[in-house]
Amino acid sequence: MKYSNSTAIGALCTAVFGLALGAAGFGSALAQDKGHVVVASWGGSFQEDQRKAIFDPFEEATGIEVIEATGPSLAKIRAMVESGNTEWDVSGMVPGDLLVLEREGLVEKLDYESYFKDMLDDIVPEVVHPYGIGNFFYTKVIAYNTEAFPGDDHPDSWQDVWNVEKYPGPRAIDAGDWVVPPLEYALMADGVAPDALYPLDMERAYASMTKIKPNVAKFTTSSAMAPQMLVDGEAVVGAATLGRVVRRKNEGAPIDFTWNQGLIQFDYWIIPKNAPNYENAMKFIEFATRPEIQAEMVKLQLLGPVNLKAFDHLSEERAQLLPSHPSNLDKQVFLSADWWASVGDDGKSNVVKNQEMWNRWSLQ
Repeated sequence: MKYSNSTAIGALCTAVFGLALGAAGFGSALAQDKGHVVVASWGGSFQEDQRKAIFDPFEEATGIEVIEATGPSLAKIRAMVESGNTEWDVSGMVPGDLLVLEREGLVEKLDYESYFKDMLDDIVPEVVHPYGIGNFFYTKVIAYNTEAFPGDDHPDSWQDVWNVEKYPGPRAIDAGDWVVPPLEYALMADGVAPDALYPLDMERAYASMTKIKPNVAKFTTSSAMAPQMLVDGEAVVGAATLGRVVRRKNEGAPIDFTWNQGLIQFDYWIIPKNAPNYENAMKFIEFATRPEIQAEMVKLQLLGPVNLKAFDHLSEERAQLLPSHPSNLDKQVFLSADWWASVGDDGKSNVVKNQEMWNRWSLQ
């Protein structure tokens, strides 16, 4: 087939115009691409609920894709940063590990000047740190079997838990090498006031644990153990995670708890050193701390929001079940991650010292 000059020129113009449209479309797609953020959390039902309450709404609101990872740990972040290959932009982190990461220069400072401006006054001050901000509270409470202790006469303090004459029966107490060692419990049982716990007298704590040891059915090593022991009657009282206790109670199991002297803790959101998407990480953390977002999460999990404005978005019935509700917060004791992570003249942290003491004591 032969083409005239005008036909050839028209075809050329059409082709060029088509290429231009394609390039324009490609440029538009790039302009709309807001990038991504890699978020590491704890997995299981907790992370499933985070996806519903936080991750998916963040993607929808910002256009930033959330890529999920699991298994936050100090060791993983240290390995990433030291290898020059920081893969995570945001990670959950227990307070003690954050303090170690800060000490070793393995975590980024949060930009409080550009973010959180209208929220900080509503956030519980204990969770605000230059290198991290708390996400949610959780609590270890004194839980008991309601068949062993019906009515109002039940253990209501750690001194009661240790009082086997008044409240007889086997106990479930956290192992000393588990996530929350029982030293704070043991010291309160020995008469130390909650506001005078720190610095912990570790020798006194282990002496107190020696008193209760013959009555401990098991030193627990998972969050599922104590509630199950209490439901089964293997133990009559002990330390248990709030959420699991309430879940079993709502299922009709003979279990209940007291807020008094619960040990309240929280995890941080942190940004590992040299995270590739720092600004997206800050946007994510700020979004996750908004009161309406915190409220959606605690509707799904029995956690305490760190942003107290979240209670404006909750029913009073739900609010009163949560650790950071004003009626519950004052009854509990804040675990001091600063003390646990601090290092003595011997170069050992209190975490390491406790591990050594537990290893010796548990063999006695």
